[in-house]
Amino acid sequence: MGNNNAAKGKMFYDQLRKIAVQEPTKLREVAEGLFEAARAMEPWAVKELIDRLDGKAVQQTELTGAEGAPLLSGIQVTFIKPNE
Repeated sequence: MGNNNAAKGKMFYDQLRKIAVQEPTKLREVAEGLFEAARAMEPWAVKELIDRLDGKAVQQTELTGAEGAPLLSGIQVTFIKPNE
């Protein structure tokens, strides 16, 4: 039961982390390769480098109705004192 993929992903992460700690020159070579690919204007490498340095861009979504007008422009909450 449950999600076994989470454990598998963690195992892969753990192995990568182990290699990076035990052999930092390998990690540096990978980072340098990514940087060089970005310098060569490889779109995937430029995107990956920007994502790693600035963080991934937040995806903005907008819900619109049939006429293109926003479905929800705001919410208003009104409290009414009950009659006693």
